[in-house]
This record gives sequence, structure tokens and C-alpha cells, in this order.
Amino acid sequence: MTHMMRAGATALALVACALPVTASAQQKVNQRHAVAPDFSFRVKGSVGTLRLTGWAKDSLAVTGALPAGVRMEVMIGGDGKSPARGAKMFIESPNDAVASGGSIEIRVPTRARVWIKAGTAVVEARDLEGGLDISVIGGSVTVVASPRELQVEAMDAGVTIDGTPAWLRAKTATGDVTVRGGSTDLALTTVSGTLRLEQGTVERARLESVTGDIHFMATPARGGDVTIDSHSGAIELALPRRGDFSLVAASITGAVRNRYDGTRVSPGREGRGAELAIEHGDSPRVSARSFKGTITVSVLGARP
Repeated sequence: MTHMMRAGATALALVACALPVTASAQQKVNQRHAVAPDFSFRVKGSVGTLRLTGWAKDSLAVTGALPAGVRMEVMIGGDGKSPARGAKMFIESPNDAVASGGSIEIRVPTRARVWIKAGTAVVEARDLEGGLDISVIGGSVTVVASPRELQVEAMDAGVTIDGTPAWLRAKTATGDVTVRGGSTDLALTTVSGTLRLEQGTVERARLESVTGDIHFMATPARGGDVTIDSHSGAIELALPRRGDFSLVAASITGAVRNRYDGTRVSPGREGRGAELAIEHGDSPRVSARSFKGTITVSVLGARP
């Protein structure tokens, strides 16, 4: 093959990566590209189901099917000669109803960093060790992985995380957030959804809600700091029977219930609300505060 023929073939291949997927019937998607182990990938658009999986290959694979009227582009960075270090993928649809019929599966190297921004979608991610940033409006987000960094933002979508990300941020408006596993640095925030932190050990943790309930059922690490705040949501705080910690729980106009030990609950300031202080050492520090919600302190793992 001459130099000009090889150049022409390369250019044709690069153009093919960016061709839109538009067909009168549902069309299969199958694109594969060589990428670097720490490859960065940005995904934007609406699709019914989006599955992201980390695998032990230095390649990007995008497969699935999209309905008629949906346009998709995968733009690969680099010179086309060496494995790409970055790429972008766009999915354009007339509306969410049309987009809901699509399903895309993406496979990236386990150390990749991925950003996903979607409308209403079912997003599932697993087996990733790099960084993951997910933003959706509705649908649901499920992460079964322990990436170095994990950030999830949603309006109405429920969020479920199974793993131990070193750095974790999850924020919703009305969606529930459930985390099963620990973290070195964790923050969960919601307006009216329910926050649940189950299992694992946390070093620095902050859980905040306006009206949503908060359930903390994990182990604070020695030297750690746990802060729980809610305006009117109920707070359930379950702590290990053994181990050192310093706890202060206070509700300005609500109640505090101690089901952990025999420490007496005291009236709040000005005779309103209630306060509870339990000292089992000076570390970790645990603080639970509410304006008018009820705070319940119990033993982790105990039957109700």
C-alpha cells in the first residue's frame, strides 16, 4: 500500500468514528478503540439504560442499540497512531420518550476517569478504580465499585452505592441515597430524600438534609469526625457497642431518644428540645443536630 493510500485509509477510519447513528429502525452500535490505561472519557446525552464497566483491557468498547431519531457520535482524541488518552461521546435525541428505548454499554480500562451527564436514565457502573462523575435528572444511579473519587448529582433519581470510594460526594433533591461501605472522606446531601449509610468504616463524614430522614449505621474511624444535620427529618444514629467515641445529639424543638445506654437525655436550652452527650473517650467525634426532627441513638446491629 502506498503512503497516500495508507493516509487515505487512516482518514476514512477517523471520520467513521464520528458518523452519526441515524436509521429508520433501531440500529446496533459497536465501536472499539485502543486507549491508554488512564484514559479520560466524557459522555453526554439521554438514553434509557447506560451501563459502564471497567475491564482489564486498554481499549474502549461502545455497544448497544439506539432507536430511530437518535444521533450518536464518539470522538476519539490523539493522532490515531497511539492509544487515545481522551474521548467524548454525545447522544442526541428528540426527547426523553424516544431516548428511553436506547441501551448502551461502555467498557473502559479500570483506571479510567469517566464523566457522565444525562437526562432521565438508568445508569449502572461497576469495577472502576479511577474517577467517576455522574449527573442525572431522573431515573436511577447504581455504582458497584470503589473508585478513587466518586461524585453523583441527581434531581429525582435514586442513588445506590456499594463500595468504598476514598472520596465520595452524593447530592440529590428528592432522590434517596444509600451507601453500603465506608470512605475516608464522604458527604451525602439531600433536600427531601432519605440518606442511608450502612456498613463499613468512615473517617470524615457529613450527612445533611432539609426534610429527609437520615440513617447512619456505620463505624466512625479512630480520629474521625462525623456530622449529621437535618432541619425536620428524623435522624437514626447507630454506633458500635465497643470502642471510643464522643457523641453530642441535640434537637432544638424535637426529641432525643437514647437506646444506646443509660445516659440521661437533658432538656434543651430554654426548656425546649433535648440534648444527649455520651463520652466514651475523645475520638472519634460524632455530632447529630436537628431543628425539629427526632434523633434516636442506638447500638449498631441491635434488634429494634
